[in-house]
Amino acid sequence: MDELRARRLRNVIPVLTEQRNILVSGGLSFAGHLVDLAIMQLQLSLHEISEDELSEFSNAVSLNLVSGDCQD
Repeated sequence: MDELRARRLRNVIPVLTEQRNILVSGGLSFAGHLVDLAIMQLQLSLHEISEDELSEFSNAVSLNLVSGDCQD
């Protein structure tokens, strides 16, 4: 990803966060959740994390939680 695109994506995140807060404070929690998902997708793109990598990470965390190996 080139620096210009990365900068544009980084600039969108605070705007979306503000909009999410407005939605949630107005009682629209599901709409806020959808904006959270959009923010997460932008962050994944910025850090060049693929859906497969995220899925593998999620599976590993789930397995650790189920087996009781998670430490605080």
